[in-house]
Amino acid sequence: MEEQKISNDKPVISSARKWLWLGIAVALINPIFAGLILGAAYLTEPELKQAGRIVAIISILWGAVLLYLIRQNFSVNPLLM
Repeated sequence: MEEQKISNDKPVISSARKWLWLGIAVALINPIFAGLILGAAYLTEPELKQAGRIVAIISILWGAVLLYLIRQNFSVNPLLM
């Protein structure tokens, strides 16, 4: 049986811009959990710190906008209309 060698090489990220847009897409689709988790994960990587800040900010802002819109739409009693 062959032994697998464990290497300490960091995974190579082919394009930081690709990861930024992927993070923004996730933040817009599910801002509360996935966007914040992905933003936090990006912040732990030195090459992705700026993308992590952008994703986290978009996630927080989009989550606040969605919360506001949901509260506005569901605060009106439809029986009174």
